[in-house]
Amino acid sequence: MVNPSSESFIGKQFESLDRDELLIAARSLLAETQALSVRISAVNEIATAINRSLNLDEILKVVGKQAKWLLDFDHLSVCLVNNTSKRFIKLIGTNVEFDESAISTSSSLYKSLVTGQSLLVKEASSDEFLNQYSSQIILALESYKKILGVIIFASTKPQIYNQEDLRIGYLLALQLSSAISNANSFEKLNVLKSRVETEKQKSDSLLLNILPTKIAEELKSTGRVKPVYHPCATILFTDFEGFSKISKLMTPEDLVEELDCCFSAFDQIIEKYHLEKLKTIGDSYMCASGIPMPMPTHAFEMVHAALEILQFMEIRKQQKIELDLPYWNTRIGIHSGSLLSGVIGKKKFVYDVWGDTVNLASRMESSGVAGRINISQSTFELVKDSFDVEYRGKIVAKNMGEVDMYLIKGIKVKPNLNLTKSSYRDLFETLKWIGL
Repeated sequence: MVNPSSESFIGKQFESLDRDELLIAARSLLAETQALSVRISAVNEIATAINRSLNLDEILKVVGKQAKWLLDFDHLSVCLVNNTSKRFIKLIGTNVEFDESAISTSSSLYKSLVTGQSLLVKEASSDEFLNQYSSQIILALESYKKILGVIIFASTKPQIYNQEDLRIGYLLALQLSSAISNANSFEKLNVLKSRVETEKQKSDSLLLNILPTKIAEELKSTGRVKPVYHPCATILFTDFEGFSKISKLMTPEDLVEELDCCFSAFDQIIEKYHLEKLKTIGDSYMCASGIPMPMPTHAFEMVHAALEILQFMEIRKQQKIELDLPYWNTRIGIHSGSLLSGVIGKKKFVYDVWGDTVNLASRMESSGVAGRINISQSTFELVKDSFDVEYRGKIVAKNMGEVDMYLIKGIKVKPNLNLTKSSYRDLFETLKWIGL
């Protein structure tokens, strides 16, 4: 609403002018209006451009490129603040040495950063941060009552800026504040997303160390794992003969280190043959073949892995003998048959197997021979064409009576398994390198 008294005053001013003076005044007013319109349009264009991006560097690059349509300046920079420090970014002009501790508390930059006020400096004093520039406009960048920093226009020309320039700069500062706030929020969101993803990867990695991949995916997608019946799979148990007696000769640290070394090597070997580690109990190691995914050659792959385990332990034994240290001889038992697999527990998940196949595989190990692979009749039927096998006869197994057992003597047609001492020396070096 127009103030009547103001309207009357303006009318009297124009009445006092003659025709030529009135025409000049009208043209001058029109030119100023057009110039202001151009500058406001430039602010809108900058606002549109910077709101297309959520990247702070891209936003400031646009401001540096298009701000020339708003104000006359020799230097343009932004000083951004966070909880602990200030970041100075030169957009246009010569580089400026920024020393946060050297900023005078009486300078316009300091006042604007503290109070959030936009200031017009017509003649820069020696206290000003950019005192090499006579004229300055320092515009506070603020969002949700939080000071984000300032944008600084500076010129070597004295008293070049006026209140209208300050108002135009203020319009730009409002748009820039909003864009910076959005960019900061987006960055925080990305950091949070990255942290969540990192934690998810840690969780997934931990889950995969406990459960097979297929089982872990089922657990994550449904929250439970259905028990699965396997018509035929192969189970292997290992055990160290005389473990209790020898372990008494070792310090607890050496004992754990030796077990870790052996079982880590076993892990690498069974991974090579796509077997599934189930658990270790004391000095016993248990793994399976043909679960959770069926594998037609489950028994064949298991026996090959067992041969590599024995060869590893033999080389380890020779190393211990050379160092005059106690060593372990390994018994290995293998049996093939049907079983049930699944996950037990709500918090500490355990992937496990059940059935007579598991029990008989355990008896194959406990009734076995140190340094040999003891297999059952069913496993023999599956691997007899690929391995030389020695029949032991019927051996009494605990709670199972007499059971046919066989010892693996070697491979009939030796594939390229790289069962060489040098390959195991490489394995020992790898274990040593990872600290085992």
